Formats: sequence, C-alpha cells, structure tokens
Amino acid sequence: MNIKSFLLVVVFLCIYGLSYSQNNAIFNSINKQNISINNAEINNSNSPAKDIIPLWKSWAIGFNFGLTQFDGDVRQYDHYPAYQESSSFFELGSAVSLSLAKQINSFYSLSAELTSGRFSGLRRNEAYLDYDIHDPFKNYEGNGDKFLTTFSEADFIFNINITKAMAYFFKPQKLGKLSFETKLGVGYNIFNSLRKNLLTDTYIYGFGYTDEGSNYSGTNYGSQKKDLFSSPSETVYIYGIQAKYKLNARINLLLDYTVRNAKTDKWDASITSTQNLKDKFSFLSMGLAYGIGNHDYAKEWESPIDGLRDDVSTLFVKIDGFTDDADNDGVSDAFDKSPNTPLGVAVDGSGNALDVDMDNVPDYRDADPFSNRGAQVDDNGKELDDDKDGVPNSIDLESNTHVGTMVNQFGVSVRNANYVDSGELIYFPSVYFNSGSAVVGNSNENRIATMALLLKNNPDVHLNVIGHTDNIGTPKFNKQLGLKRSKAVVDYLVLNYNVAPVRLIATTKGEDDPLSRVAQIANDVETGKSVNRLAEINRRVDFEIVD
Repeated sequence: MNIKSFLLVVVFLCIYGLSYSQNNAIFNSINKQNISINNAEINNSNSPAKDIIPLWKSWAIGFNFGLTQFDGDVRQYDHYPAYQESSSFFELGSAVSLSLAKQINSFYSLSAELTSGRFSGLRRNEAYLDYDIHDPFKNYEGNGDKFLTTFSEADFIFNINITKAMAYFFKPQKLGKLSFETKLGVGYNIFNSLRKNLLTDTYIYGFGYTDEGSNYSGTNYGSQKKDLFSSPSETVYIYGIQAKYKLNARINLLLDYTVRNAKTDKWDASITSTQNLKDKFSFLSMGLAYGIGNHDYAKEWESPIDGLRDDVSTLFVKIDGFTDDADNDGVSDAFDKSPNTPLGVAVDGSGNALDVDMDNVPDYRDADPFSNRGAQVDDNGKELDDDKDGVPNSIDLESNTHVGTMVNQFGVSVRNANYVDSGELIYFPSVYFNSGSAVVGNSNENRIATMALLLKNNPDVHLNVIGHTDNIGTPKFNKQLGLKRSKAVVDYLVLNYNVAPVRLIATTKGEDDPLSRVAQIANDVETGKSVNRLAEINRRVDFEIVD
C-alpha cells in the first residue's frame, strides 16, 4: 500500500475516533444530571447506550454491478481507460458483488462482501520507455502487450458514516435521504491472469493456468485455468466511499467506489519495476441494499445538534408549562391545587386561598376570619351560637342561655342588676368593617341582632358605641372614620330594631386602641410606626356599658 493510501486510512480512523469520542463527551455533559419534569425524563437521544443496535436487528443485503479499472505496470494512461481498435480490446472490465451488512450503531457498520469479475489493461510499446519488460520466455513481440485477469474475492469491510460524523465538526446540513460512508477493509483475492501481445494476441506470460511458464507463443496457449484452490491468491487492502439514497424505509440505492490494493505485482502477469510497484484496481458500481431483520428503519439517527435541539425544545415546552397561571394568583398551574381562585384572592404556596382560622372557609368568603381554632362554623365561616347570646359555642360555658340575657365573655348569665359594679366582665360582640368603609355588612347581622335582643331584655342598659380603625391613613382621618362607623351601627339598631337613640352614645378612638400592634421594621431600624398584621380586627365597633 503506497503512502497516499496509508494517509487516507489514517485520516478515516482519526475521523472515526473523534466522532465517537465527541459523541461520548456530549452524552456525558448532557446527562451528568437527570432532568425530570412532571415525572418525564429528558435524555440525550443520541446516547451511546441507546445507539447500540442489538445483534438481531438492522441487517441489510446488497447487490452491486459495475466497472473495473486496473492500475499497474500494464496500463496506458493514468486517468482514463485505453482502447485498442485493431483488436477491439478495452481496458475497462466488469464485476458484481453481493454483500451482507450489520449496522452496529449510528456511526459504523460491518459488512462481508463477495465480489467476482474481471479487469484488464494494455500498454503500447512506446509507453514502456526505458523500462525492462517482463518477458522470461522471450515471447514479447515489441508492439505492446495486454492482459486479462479474472478474480473472485471475499472481503471484510468496516464502514463509517461520514455524514453523521461530520455533524460534530460542522453545522449540520439537511441532506434528507442522501448519506455517505467510507469503507476500510481487508480481503482475500483469488485470480487467474493472462498476458498477451497487443496486436497478435499471442501468449507472453500468465499466472493461474495449467500451462503457464512456457516459451510457446501460440494463440491457444493459456486457455486452461487452474481450479479455485490451486489458483494464486493475495491479500488485498480496501478503501472507498459509498453514497446511499433512501428510496423507502428498507431500500437504499447505492453508488460505490472502492479501490483494492494487492500485495502483489502479478495481477497483470508482468513483474516489472515501473512507477507502480504493486497492482491495484478500482470498482465503480451501482446497486440496491435491502434492510432485513426486526428494526424500525423509519427512525434513523439524527445529528447530535438536531437531537440536542429537540431535547431542549421538549424541555422548553415543559418549562413553559410552569409559567402558565390561569387564575393569576402567582402560582403556576403545574403546582396550583386550586387553579380557579378568584382574581385578587391571597393564596399560599400551593395556590389555595388563605384560611387564617383554618375553618375550611377561605378568608375571602369567611364572614368571621378569626373564629376559634377547631370551632364549628356555618357556610359563611361564622361560629355557631346556638343560644344566640353572642358567645360562640366553642367558648360558651352556658350554651342554653335565654335569648336576650346579658352574659359575660364565657356565655354565663350576669344576674346582678348593677352591671357596672357587679365585678363581672360582660361580653358584647364586635361589629367588623372593610378597610376604609363605614358600611355595616351582612356578615354582621347576627352580631347586631344579638345586641338588639340584649338591649330589649335589659331596658335600663345604656351603651357606648366605640368606633376603631387600623393605622392606615392619618390619625385625624381615622378618628373621623371611627366615628362614622359607630354612628352607622347606632343607626342600624335604631332603624332596624327600634332601639331608643338615647340609649346609644357614638364615640371614636380611631387608631389609638388596636388589638393587634406590631412595631414596623424598615432597613433593620424600628420606626415606631405601628403596623397591624391582623388589621381586620382593628377595623371594628365595640360596645361598652355606660357608667
């Protein structure tokens, strides 16, 4: 094998080594961590483990027919075939091949190939110049020579898909159905070669014939070939390139160019020291390959960049799903346990509407968002009060108090007529308001009804109706707002329950007496400005017996 052939082999091996190493590098870098989204893993579609094809899958049988061109001592031109018109002798021969290939992975395959055919050559006398012509029996007539060699050959070939390998070095191009493979291999060639004079067609020399080695130059000499096992043989080294065009999922159209280099100078029956120390011939052929075996040929390999792009696109689609938030509550639909929360409702990290008192009625629907933990509530979140004394069942120690009876904070009846000096703390329900509002809402109906019954059953009781606010706004504004709230409650009792106005005195404390009071922290410094985390409690009206 000459230097040119050796360099080609080295280059092809380097391409294969680099492509395989880069395939592993990309696979390892992508899959150092498993990406799992909604229990669906994103893996590199071109991983080595995934790419190896089982033994029983991805076989193909091929048939090729084409032309041969010899290159050695007996050849007229370097780049095109010669023709001798007088004897109608043409240098081009023909051959057929039958192959069986096994795809190992996306990059390479192994194939066994049987080839049979003929190649030939001619050389006119003036082309020999000062070379010593091989003529051991002195049969050369001085007008040039020609030869014809028939052969049978078995090859073992390693195929590299360079279209896929090049995707690691260049921006992948969409070749569609067309791909290219390089071929490297070794073979065993059995041949019979016969050399004759160019013009007279008389015998000069031969190999693989029963009557070879004679100085007889008759035209009938060299007509009996040796049998297959007695014929001469040589090792051949093979390199080439093959183009494949996919006709359908199983059938490929082949265009193949292969060069076979022999470790001999006998193929042309001329052992002459010309510019070609060893013989070789090229085989240009066309054919078909048919996929056999259980394999999904419609799902062939894609370039690593395309595969990575598809994986990233899939990942982006799944990540985009994380950003969807149908109810605009700040929790993506992928994690939202309540995906239909009304707009503007505060939610927790799972997308559930906040329920501060944990009574299973969300705050935005809860008429009493601060009911006692574990207390029984109605559909509106208000604690049950069976005896209608204003003290919820959860803390009522006297659950069957007569309606309208004045009770203390535990629901126990206060029997002393002098309520102020009795020493008992009398319980009155509070009336709550929305931020900045002085409108008595429907959620307060039961509380005010309790106060109306209490006033009706205790006609000697007079009450201070005290308005409170949170600390949002100026103190002056909040004083006025608190007074509006107390007057609104007084008006409600007067208009709806006919309570005498003289029994109710509207007053205000504004923001001065909050139930919830926490110092505000700004830039790690306490400002002294009070902030009410439970501001709803501070937006209320309380009742107090007049001394």
